[in-house]
Amino acid sequence: MCLCLSAWAVTQEGVVRTISRKGHPGTPVDGAVIRVRGSHNAVQSHADGNFEILLYNLQNGDPYAIASIIKSGYEPAEQELIGKRIPCSDRVPLEILLVSRVQLMQEKEAIAAKARENVEIYYQARVSELEQQLAAKQLSEAEFTKRLDDLEGQYERFEPLLQTMSDKLARTDYDRLDSLTTLIQEAIESGNPEEAERLVREKGNLDARETAIREQEEQIAKAQQTLDEAAAKLDQQRALNAQQKRELADDYFRLYSSFLSRFINDSAALYICRRAALDTLNFHYQIDAGLFVKDIRADYPAACLFLERAYRIAASRYGEQSAQMATACHELGAIKKLQGDLDEAMNLYQRALTIKEKVYGKNSKDVAETQNNIGELFRAKGDLKNAMTYNQRALKIHERVFGANSPEVADSKNNIAGIYFQLKQYEKAEKLFMEVRGIHQANTQTPPLAIAQNDNNLAAVAYMQGHYEDALRMFGQALDIYTRVLGPDHPLTRNARTNLQAVQRQIETQK
Repeated sequence: MCLCLSAWAVTQEGVVRTISRKGHPGTPVDGAVIRVRGSHNAVQSHADGNFEILLYNLQNGDPYAIASIIKSGYEPAEQELIGKRIPCSDRVPLEILLVSRVQLMQEKEAIAAKARENVEIYYQARVSELEQQLAAKQLSEAEFTKRLDDLEGQYERFEPLLQTMSDKLARTDYDRLDSLTTLIQEAIESGNPEEAERLVREKGNLDARETAIREQEEQIAKAQQTLDEAAAKLDQQRALNAQQKRELADDYFRLYSSFLSRFINDSAALYICRRAALDTLNFHYQIDAGLFVKDIRADYPAACLFLERAYRIAASRYGEQSAQMATACHELGAIKKLQGDLDEAMNLYQRALTIKEKVYGKNSKDVAETQNNIGELFRAKGDLKNAMTYNQRALKIHERVFGANSPEVADSKNNIAGIYFQLKQYEKAEKLFMEVRGIHQANTQTPPLAIAQNDNNLAAVAYMQGHYEDALRMFGQALDIYTRVLGPDHPLTRNARTNLQAVQRQIETQK
C-alpha cells in the first residue's frame, strides 16, 4: 500500500532596497540573505533586489516570520520586521528596507544636533521664566529651587530619549511618504518643530482621524463574517486601515518628537502614550512609551504597565527566547532597580542575558551591554567584586568586537575605573582613565562631552591623591568644554564649576 503525502506551499515574492532619504534615493540591494524562521533554507536577493521564498505547508494568509536579513554594512531599517508575523501572499510582494550603517550614524547625529540646539533654547527660556517668576515673587525660593532641580533633571535625561528619537527619524523611508508628510519629516529633522506641528495638523483633526480609524476597524470586524464573499474587498480595507493606523502612529511620534525637542514634556507624553494606545499589539510602541514615562515622568508604576504589555506581546508574538523578550526583561529590570527591588531586577537582567547569549552569541555586543547593566546592579548592591567581574567580561567582548581603540572599549574601561575609584585604588583608576584618554585622542570623532567627562574623572583622582594643581587644571579643562558645548547654566557646567571652586579653596587653605 502506497501512502501519498502532499503539502501546501506559497511562493512569497519580495524586493530588498535601501531607504530613500533626502539627497539619497533608494536603490535595489544585491546579495542580501533572507532567512525565514523555522527553515534552514536562505535565499539571496538578485541584482534588481528581487527574491522569492518558497513557504512550505502554508496557504495565502497564513503567518510566517523573517528570522534574519544579512547584508554587510547594512541593517534592517524596520527593526520590528525581524520576528514579526507576516501573512504570506503569492499576490502581494514583501518589501524589505535596509539602511547603510554609516549613513544611519551620520544622519542620526545631524538630527540629534539640531534637536539639542532647540532643547538648549527652550531650556534657557524656561530658566529665564522661573527667574522672572522668582523676581516677581510669584515663586518662593523653595519652589523656585524645586522647579529648577526638576528642569535640570529632565535635561540630563533628555539624551537617551534623543538617541531613540533620532534613530527612528533617520530610518524613515521618504519613498513611503506623501508630499505633506515629507515636509513634516524634513521640518523635524532640520530642527523646525513648530513647522512640523503646524503641518501635521493640516492633515486634519487628530481625534477625527483616530475616530475614523476606529470606525474602519469596526467595519472590518463585521466584514470578517462575510469573508468568503468579500475576501478581496476585506484585504483592501485591512491594508488601508493598517496604512492609516501606521501613518497616524507615525504622526503621533512626530508630534512627540516635536514637543520633546522643545522640552514640552506634557504634550510629548500625550502623543507617545496615544501612539501606544492606538496599537496595543505593537511591541516597540509600548517600549517607547514605557521608557519615556520612566525616564521623564519617573512614574514607575505607569511605566510598568507599558513594559509589562510589551512583555506579553514578546511572549505571545515573538516567543520566550526572542530578542524582543530579552529587551522586555531588560527594561523591566531597569524599572525594578529604580523601585529598589534589586533582587527582581537581577532576575530579569539575568534572564535577558541568557536569552541574548542564545540569540546573539556569548561574545556579542548585545551580551556585553547586559553584562555592564548587571555589573552596575551589583555596584548598587555594594558587591564590587561581582561588579568588576561583569564589567571586565563586557570589556573583553568590546575589545574583540570593536577593537582596542573603540568608543565602546573606552566606556567599559571608564566603568571599571569607576569601581577602582570607589575602592579607593586611585592609581589603578588613574591608569584606566588615562587609557580612556588615549582612545579619545586616537579617535578624531570623540564627542567633546566624552573628553570633558574624562578630564573630570582624572581631576577627581588627582584631587583624592592630593595633586591639587593637576586637579585644578583638569577641572578647568572640563569646565571650558561644558561651557562651550552646553552653555554656562547647564547642570554639568555648574557641577564642573563647583568642583573647580572646591579645589581652589583647598589650594588657598594650604597656603
